[in-house]
Amino acid sequence: MQTKLYKILVLILISSLLNKIVVSCKEKNSELKMIRGEQLHIDEKIESNKEVIEAFEPYKIELENKINEVLCYNPRPLDRTEADLESSLGNFYADLCYQNADSTFYRKTGEHIDFALFNYGGIRTSLPRGDLKVENIFKLMPFENKLVIVKLSGAKTKELFDQLAKRSVAHPVSGVQLRLKNKQFSKIEIQGEKFDPDKTYWVLTHDYLQHGGDNMTFFKDPLELYPTNYKVRDAIIDHLKTKDTLYASLDNRFVKVK
Repeated sequence: MQTKLYKILVLILISSLLNKIVVSCKEKNSELKMIRGEQLHIDEKIESNKEVIEAFEPYKIELENKINEVLCYNPRPLDRTEADLESSLGNFYADLCYQNADSTFYRKTGEHIDFALFNYGGIRTSLPRGDLKVENIFKLMPFENKLVIVKLSGAKTKELFDQLAKRSVAHPVSGVQLRLKNKQFSKIEIQGEKFDPDKTYWVLTHDYLQHGGDNMTFFKDPLELYPTNYKVRDAIIDHLKTKDTLYASLDNRFVKVK
């Protein structure tokens, strides 16, 4: 993972340098005529360039300090495989995204988000016991996914729940109570009220899923779309910065019944 993080740092640094070149051209009233690229194979055999290393070193130190920043303390390991249909990690993730997005959404629209749904596969690793660093959250959420709110018809919302029942995996959810029996829901409550297929619902997810990722095609072409431009990873980092200790637990929001 250190190698992957280093690559991320290098890409950020290269982007910064390219931005500086563009600005320099504008300042000189120059016009970019051509960009040529060459693919370089990078492995342990590549020779170091002292000038490049020295140029990047200040940025590298600054970014390493940021990635190693301690956010809060985690009293126990958190993993997405904790239970069949939910996990403390998934509950924590979905709830914090819901709470953050709902408060902003309400201030701007006067409406509340009904519930949130994310995907099990979007959680890429576990969170260890001990001090949590920015690095841990980059490992947990390495993608650039941004929170987005969609308005779904009752029919599309039913498609959503039908797929949850069929797949029967621990997709992180918030704002719902779900009881699954033989891959069919015996109970669906949204904010304490029974699901009504004749109503419309505001649902929080992220842009990858909204575009149909992970076969969640019910999110595509919603009645209304409200992008937030707020990365899921940033939402988690910002939330943890306000906490001394991370608390997460199972609460039977999504369980199988006999």
